[in-house]
This record gives sequence, structure tokens and C-alpha cells, in this order.
Amino acid sequence: MSVALQSSDPPAEAAARVLIRLGLAALFVALPCTGIFWRGAIYVLLPIGATLILIGAMLDAPGHGGRRLRGALVSPAGGAALFLTFWACLSLLWTPFPEEASGRFLKSAATTVLAVLVAVYLPQKSKTFDLYLLPAGLAVASFATLALALFGSSWFLGGFEFDETLFERSMVTAIVLVWPALGNLSLREHWISAAILAVLVAAVALAGFAQIALLATGAGAFTFAMAMSSPARTARVLAWIFGPLILFAPALPFLYRPILHLTGFEAGAGSAPMLIWSDLIVAHWPRLITGHGFDFVHQGLSFGYLPERAPRSLLFVIWNDLGLAGAASFTVLVVQAFRSAGAIPAKTASALLAGLVAILTIAILGIAASQIWWVTLLNCDVIAFALLLKGIDKAHRLDAQAIRAIEPEAPQEPLKDGATVSKGAAATP
Repeated sequence: MSVALQSSDPPAEAAARVLIRLGLAALFVALPCTGIFWRGAIYVLLPIGATLILIGAMLDAPGHGGRRLRGALVSPAGGAALFLTFWACLSLLWTPFPEEASGRFLKSAATTVLAVLVAVYLPQKSKTFDLYLLPAGLAVASFATLALALFGSSWFLGGFEFDETLFERSMVTAIVLVWPALGNLSLREHWISAAILAVLVAAVALAGFAQIALLATGAGAFTFAMAMSSPARTARVLAWIFGPLILFAPALPFLYRPILHLTGFEAGAGSAPMLIWSDLIVAHWPRLITGHGFDFVHQGLSFGYLPERAPRSLLFVIWNDLGLAGAASFTVLVVQAFRSAGAIPAKTASALLAGLVAILTIAILGIAASQIWWVTLLNCDVIAFALLLKGIDKAHRLDAQAIRAIEPEAPQEPLKDGATVSKGAAATP
């Protein structure tokens, strides 16, 4: 008799599980591994994997995700995300590059909507095998990245910008995806495997000699360690750090000049981005309210509209593209993300908080904030964390079963008629 005939599951449920697992394998195994050799892998594999997961989720439990989707949209974080999307779309009316900006907005929005739908419609309880896909795929990809970095050729290492080489993209991918992978292993209490994976990704960051990658990895690791003991307090501290940093970012370039003067340092090449930012604010200060329009910074740098050494950080991009309205809504989104992460169990909260810190560190200090591949990578990270959150209930259920298995049997007390009863239980005649 065939295996299919022996299975007691309905065909729809069996097909749903296969499709969901294939989609997760495409995202968490094929995407990081194929990205080592092909730049366009992330643009192809994320839509394919997300579509397979959505089809499988619809077959498994059609209509069950509608309530979760409505709850996500009416939450404070969901409301901030919706307003940020609305304002970015509205800013296309006054951007100097409407054609290019409209195309990038549609691509980014479509990928983000697809990722959100996958995160919402994933089965409520993750399968144990699915939690191991990302750690396994990331371990293989990190080992290959490290080997090619040490012994590779110019096709892997060559390039001029931080996020333009295959090695640097693979390194950033590992740094972003390692935190949900560590969360999956921590949830199953595979601490040795988690430590090995963390060391492997740290070795990849060290091999690149990139300060931003090392800072992001170190900040994430420090956050992970601190959140293991007190996730709620760590989340509050992080919200107070990153929230005001985003909201009051235009003050930074004006504070930079007096700091240079007080410390006695001369304004060299490294100071150019901050000095350029302050000059742009003085020259175009009304744009602090509305911004110049979506994708202004990226296209302005590409067409020479902005100085070559202008900042590329997320703070510069969000304020110049979307102004105060966009920066305020993004601040609310970040603060709510930290608060939500601090409210979940410590094993999962530590990974989520570390992931948020690593992502924000790269975006604030790096140059990837306006790249479509970066937005696509973050959407893959959203799906990975959603899968991790779905596994919390399963882990708690297994813990309860283990406690009951090792719990000693309650002592028996004799009754007058010879019957016995456990202490604390009602006697039966």
C-alpha cells in the first residue's frame, strides 16, 4: 500500500503542508544559498516562496487569517505602517522623479503586502521541522560565504560600494536572518547549535572587515544577551534610544559642528556627509515638513542632483523623502515594534529585539536604506519572525507535557473502606 493511501490526513491538508514547506524552503534555504552566486535570487525566490505559502495556507484554513489581518491593521503599529504607506504614496505628487519613484514604490509596496499576508496567514502553530529550515539554510550559506571570502575570486569580492558585491550582500543577509534562526534554535533549546551558528555568522562579518557589519552584529548580540533576562525593560530602553534618534535626526548635523569645534578635530572627508546634510536643511528648510517626495534621495544621488558625499543613512532618507509626517509615523512604528517584542516570552523576545537593533544599525549607519534588495530582505525577515512567533505555543505545550511527565505521583492515603485517594483530590466511594 502506498504512503499516500496510508495517510489519514485529508488530501487538502496534505497538499497544504507540502506547499507551505516548499515555500519556506525557498525562502530560508534556497534564498540565502542562491544569493551567494546570483544577485537576482532574492527578487525571484521571495515572490515564489511567499505565493506557495499563501496557497498552502488557504488550503489549510481558508478564511481563518481574516480576523488576524484586521487585528494587525487596527493595532498602533499597523496604523502607523498604513499612514507611512499612504504618505509615501501621496508624496509621489511632488517628487522630482515621479516615473522612477512610482515604479520603486509599486515594487516595494507589492513585496511588503505579500510578506505581510504570508506572516498573517501562516498556520497558527509552526511545525517543528519548519523551524529548522532557516538555521540549516543559513549555516550552509554562511559557511560557503566564509569559504569564498577567504579563497574566492574577483567575481565574489569585486565591487566599489558596500552593498554592491556578492560577498557584502551575502554578509548582510546573514546578519539580518541570523536572529530569527537563533530564536528558532533557542525555542527548541538547542543552545550549542545556536552558539555554533552565531560564531559562524560573526566569522563572516569579521572576514568582511566592514565596520557597519561588525557594529550591527555586536549590537544585536549585546541586545540578545540583555533581553534574555529582562525583555520588557530592554525593549523600553531601546524604544527610548531609537525613537528620539529618528524623530530629532535633523538636529544631529547641527550638533556635529560644535562637537568638532569643542573636541578640536578638523572637518575631514568623514565629516562631509553631516556637513552636507546641515547645508541642505538650511537651504531647503520648508521641506522638513513634507519632504521632497518618495525616492528623492536615491534618484538624486543617481542623477547628480545631490552631492556625491551626501548621507545614505535611513535618517537622511526618511527625512528628505517624507519629511516630518513620514518620520513621525516611522518613529511610532519602531517604538511599537519594540514594545510588542518586549511583551512576548524571553526566548523569542531576545531574538526579535536583537534583530530589530541589527536592522536599524545597518540602516542608520549603512547605505542600504533605499535599495529594493534591502526592502525585500527585510520582508523575508518579517516572514521568518512570524514563523518564530507561531512556534511559541508549540514550545509551551511541549514544556507542559515534559513537566507532567517528570512530576512525581501524588502519595496515596487510605480510606476507611480500604479505598485510596491522592492528596488534594476528592475521595471516591
